[in-house]
Amino acid sequence: MLFGFTFYQIAAYFLIYSCLGWCVEVAYAAVTRGKLVNRGFLNGPVCPIYGFGMLALLFALTPLLDNNLLLFVGGVIIPSAIELAGGWLLYELYHTRWWDYTDRPFNIGGFICLEFSLYWGLGSVFIMKLVHPTIAALVGMAPVTAGWVVMGLLYLVYAADVVATSITAAGLADELDTLEKIADGIHDVSDAMTGLIGSTAMDADQKLDESRLQLKLAGAELRSAGEKLSSREVRRAARAKADEAMEAARRASETARLNAAEAAKATRLAAAGTMERATDRAAELLRLEKLRAELEARADEIQAQMQRGAFFGAGRLVNAFPRMRHGRRHLPLDDLRRHHDPKNGPKDGDKPQP
Repeated sequence: MLFGFTFYQIAAYFLIYSCLGWCVEVAYAAVTRGKLVNRGFLNGPVCPIYGFGMLALLFALTPLLDNNLLLFVGGVIIPSAIELAGGWLLYELYHTRWWDYTDRPFNIGGFICLEFSLYWGLGSVFIMKLVHPTIAALVGMAPVTAGWVVMGLLYLVYAADVVATSITAAGLADELDTLEKIADGIHDVSDAMTGLIGSTAMDADQKLDESRLQLKLAGAELRSAGEKLSSREVRRAARAKADEAMEAARRASETARLNAAEAAKATRLAAAGTMERATDRAAELLRLEKLRAELEARADEIQAQMQRGAFFGAGRLVNAFPRMRHGRRHLPLDDLRRHHDPKNGPKDGDKPQP
């Protein structure tokens, strides 16, 4: 016995309420998003956080069933605490906020907010008063031996699902880390190119225009080559290319600053010397543009990998948690998806929108 419940009851209630919680999430997504989505973190029709939450409510609030006010207050505090702990733990494991309430008032870290905490309170009163008595009666009617056999099989599937989903979530987090690094690399390269373009001669610009077709062809070749690589190899290559781009951007920015200082001090430059500098800057600009094209190709590869597995892979997690935020800047998923494109991505300093 534990808090007045047998281990058989605890095991049964955890499975039942994990499944009922999944049903609630699917129904909520159907109403708010207009489509059926597997909203669970796991692949199967279960949400463990609801199972843990309901057990905590049963342990703590069963003695308070006759006091609706205390039942409501406990229903606000206990599920909110579990949701906060669960969100924080998942963030520590995967650097990802799988749900986010930062756009709602009175939130704590984006993991919980007052609005949904009040919903938990109302829902807890409803479940404890009306739903759980029926569930308890049904569990009590089932033969214990048969119940243990069925639950044993279900828990084996549950455990396998936890392992498989953990591996998938770790891979998705690595892909999002790579996308964030690519976005940083493209941002640095774009800034460096801006500094160089201001002092590049028209002849150099013409040379760049003639080379851009080759860059597009090279990007297409990179995408084709990426299809033959494993997910891990693609991420490794993308991170290495981002490192190369950021280092090149740093050197180019230093060169641009030196050129600007030199131009400010100089009173006159020889025509030949000016052309030589313009040609050097054009070559550096072309190299940076090539690096940006390669990074964009790598970003497209990563995004293609993220869409794989509509029912059991990373694509399912992306579809299940469209409001997830990732990384040290807590960028929303939509921003990470388009952040590699300077034309569409948020500018430096913009507040990410949920």
